[in-house]
Amino acid sequence: MFNGPIYLIIPAVKSVSNNQVFDHFLAIPSDIKQIERVQDFAHHVLSNSSYPSDIRHDIILALQEGVNNAIKHGNGNDSQHEVYIKMTLYESHLEMRIRDKGIGFDRDCLGDPTSPEQRMRCNGRGLLFIENYMDEICFAREADYHELKMVLYR
Repeated sequence: MFNGPIYLIIPAVKSVSNNQVFDHFLAIPSDIKQIERVQDFAHHVLSNSSYPSDIRHDIILALQEGVNNAIKHGNGNDSQHEVYIKMTLYESHLEMRIRDKGIGFDRDCLGDPTSPEQRMRCNGRGLLFIENYMDEICFAREADYHELKMVLYR
């Protein structure tokens, strides 16, 4: 399929309304082996940002967890479906969007991964990481995709 990173970086555009700086895009097949490409992509995007290294690590972990969920739950590990990632750097914040072909889910129906009966499970903590590392999280369901939007303010 893909041998290496394919990044699409839209040239710098600055709008008066939101001070948008850059859009960065990556599309990967739904294969967990692609996570390394996602990490490389995020390192590349964040390399010129003003976020300190510990915050960059948190951002990359949140993005990785979101992509893991998109691959496993959204696209059912079907490498024929792609996961689309968009990272946008603004002067005031970072916005990340992850799209998959899944039907989405009801956040309120998920169990609490910190509860005693859930603590010993090997999975189920990805969303907890995302919620702790990001300032805003939004789930959207459109006709042909599900999207997770994450925002971190500077």
